[in-house]
Amino acid sequence: MNRPARWAVITLLALAAVPAAALDRPVVWRDEDTGCAYLLTPQGGISPRYRRDGTPDCPSVSTGSRGVEDVGRDIARGLDALRREVERLRDRYNNRP
Repeated sequence: MNRPARWAVITLLALAAVPAAALDRPVVWRDEDTGCAYLLTPQGGISPRYRRDGTPDCPSVSTGSRGVEDVGRDIARGLDALRREVERLRDRYNNRP
């Protein structure tokens, strides 16, 4: 690739990144009534803030929340039931006259 084309590509890539760099970072806001944290964007957007473990950033949610563990256990039970049902249908299909 020749030198002018290389500079044109570099300039184009730099200009493409400018709109993303112009966005301001969201600000953390905590509701006084509930104590829950929210992310506020300069454009007026609001969304709940989550902790690293996926639970909402609220004082009422304990840090040792078992919600994620319970969901995982329920999914495992559902998959086991589905596996048993598929095996039952396969046996029924294989044993037909």
